[in-house]
Amino acid sequence: MSSYSLQRYKGTATRHTCPGCGDSHSFAYYVDEQDTPLHPSVGRCNHESSCGYHYTPKQYFREHPECRAINDFSFGGRKVEQKPKQVSQPGATGYIPPHYVEKSKSVHSNFFRFISSLLTSYYGSKAKEVLKRLLEEYRLGATRDGAVIFWQIDSNNKVRTGKVIQYNPEDGHRIKGGQTSAVNWIHSILKKQQVLPEEWQLSQCLFGEHLLGGNPGKVVVLVESEKSAVIGSAIFPGYVWLATGGKSQLREEKLRVLTGRTVLLFPDADGYAEWKQRAGSMNFCKAIVSDIIEKNATPKQKADHIDIADWIICQIREGKLMCTADHLVEAEKILQRMMEKNPLLQKLIDDLDLVLVGATPIGSGDENPP
Repeated sequence: MSSYSLQRYKGTATRHTCPGCGDSHSFAYYVDEQDTPLHPSVGRCNHESSCGYHYTPKQYFREHPECRAINDFSFGGRKVEQKPKQVSQPGATGYIPPHYVEKSKSVHSNFFRFISSLLTSYYGSKAKEVLKRLLEEYRLGATRDGAVIFWQIDSNNKVRTGKVIQYNPEDGHRIKGGQTSAVNWIHSILKKQQVLPEEWQLSQCLFGEHLLGGNPGKVVVLVESEKSAVIGSAIFPGYVWLATGGKSQLREEKLRVLTGRTVLLFPDADGYAEWKQRAGSMNFCKAIVSDIIEKNATPKQKADHIDIADWIICQIREGKLMCTADHLVEAEKILQRMMEKNPLLQKLIDDLDLVLVGATPIGSGDENPP
């Protein structure tokens, strides 16, 4: 029997499927002196938009007391025997019972408080009907401590998971420090509660994906964050606003559901080059990438990694919603002209290096809400 003393892995974190968010990215293990991980679930997610997952050895042994007597690890001064490793076989995509979505639906989240204030300043008394639409369409949920739940519901109306995020109700920014994790996940919570089996497997989909079926003729706007999708839909309801859930989430397995659609991509300030490059391989849809933030954001805004929601909020608060509507309309015109001239749309986008152009003022909120 070997004796192990657990320590945080020092050095470059290895690629691993994070048990918290289900994505394959940098994940730091807890390992022994020979760099052997304690367990695949024990470690910290180092994702660029961290899901906040951090499962310590202490938590592992507390929740798996049998491992103190079975495994070969030495923890808390006790020497134990190692359990033979079991290779997990890939299984079918896991789903969450839909009643959790209905049960969680609520306006009592700090995110909803923020957008209520924002839209009231923009629409006035008409904001209530917009907020009601957003609540119903995106099925926004809330936890007891006021975090919002952004449910991932696929095109077949099946619930994949829910992303739990706490926001500051005053400025709409995510709360990342203190006692609150940056992100939690409903599937992780249900697994810990043993509502979902250990072999349950997450396969993420686009946030808002379930809206595609009811809007077959609408242009899709693809953004990074769920917050951006909701706020974008509130101000520009003529489009189907979806979110990837992060810059690195612009992946073909998620995007295939957009086959045949016209898609406008609005990357965050730090994601323009990457998204423009990745869009080149989206030959299953008609795609064009916006440079509205790339060309118009201030150096400070770029340093702050603002997204399209931040841009819209800034314009609303200054009393002039600029650029965004014109960019949306101009993008559609570019795509239409290209389709009329040549069906090989993506090749033209790549060859001509097309992006959205121009920025002129438009009205500031007197129009009727959706």
